[in-house]
Amino acid sequence: MRRVRAVLRAALVTATAFAVVMLPPPLHAPATAPPAVPDDSRPPAPGGDLFDRVLADAARRTAEHEKVRARADRLRREVARLRAAAQAAEAEEAAETAETAETVEGAAGKAAEGPEAAGPGDRADAKGETSAAGGKAAGGGKAAAGGKAAGGGKAAEPRSRTGTRRVTRADVDRAVTELRAAERQRARIRDQLWRQLRKVQPGFTTAAPDGCSLGRRSGPPHPRPDHWVPPTARHRLTAGWDARGAHWRSRHTGQDFAVPKGTPVRAVGPGTVRVVSCGDAYGNQVVVRHADGYFTQYAHLSRVDVRPGQRVVAGQRLGTAGATGNATGPHLHFEVRVTPYLGSAVPPLPWLGRHGVELRAQPAKR
Repeated sequence: MRRVRAVLRAALVTATAFAVVMLPPPLHAPATAPPAVPDDSRPPAPGGDLFDRVLADAARRTAEHEKVRARADRLRREVARLRAAAQAAEAEEAAETAETAETVEGAAGKAAEGPEAAGPGDRADAKGETSAAGGKAAGGGKAAAGGKAAGGGKAAEPRSRTGTRRVTRADVDRAVTELRAAERQRARIRDQLWRQLRKVQPGFTTAAPDGCSLGRRSGPPHPRPDHWVPPTARHRLTAGWDARGAHWRSRHTGQDFAVPKGTPVRAVGPGTVRVVSCGDAYGNQVVVRHADGYFTQYAHLSRVDVRPGQRVVAGQRLGTAGATGNATGPHLHFEVRVTPYLGSAVPPLPWLGRHGVELRAQPAKR
């Protein structure tokens, strides 16, 4: 019996060895490690060199966006001016046409009275006046101003009675075309910024606010202001835009408002709460999207009184000031961004000024 067991054991070992050697390699070859993912294909860690390079490139794109935005604003004002001027020119031209028609009708009526009512000289004058006025009328009041020369030359520019050039609908159309091109360029830059920064800050706009210090949800103030307001009622401006120093890795991208802990922080204008998050260098923060496409950020809050998706009005309480995150003391860090992401900030005080909120920065630093 023992001999039979030994023979069977030997046969089993021999068969196993044969299978290992003869079967195709994929069935027994050891698994290889997955290929390494290049560093550039992963979101860079905040604070790393690659992250800093992305932010620097985003800052350049943001500056370009603001130049195009300023140009679009100028063109928008120019379009409004040209439209008003074109309407005035059309009204003036209509008045001239009506005046010419009255002159022709009066001359024709006078000529129709016959020789009994007018002498030979009067009839000649009437005939000449009719001819001259009729020629002007035939051109719709434009023969002298905008008609082509008899020799087929270039048409003269339409002129007003004072001799200035009249604005035409063609001028308005050209300005509108330039404005639309500037707006398309601005949209392209904003979309590029959005994609670039979303890649290196994944999950920021979808972060759950459950871990933040949440207070009771706020409501609109009473009475509601009919204008934009500063983010805090009383404050002292400290570190401003582009400040340098040991407190920041490269530069300051917002405006600090020195206020006591617990000071109400309010929305500067109407909008929708896009982000409520906590846990990073900004501590408890709220990001609001406004109708002009810009975002405002309120950081280092001690408490948050709004929720993502909530609509707010100017002056509505978003939370209270504090020193959460990387802060040396209680204050509000306020930013204005082209996108909700870090890296697309613009100077906040000029932006507030365009909305009627005038604040004067102080040179002192915290």
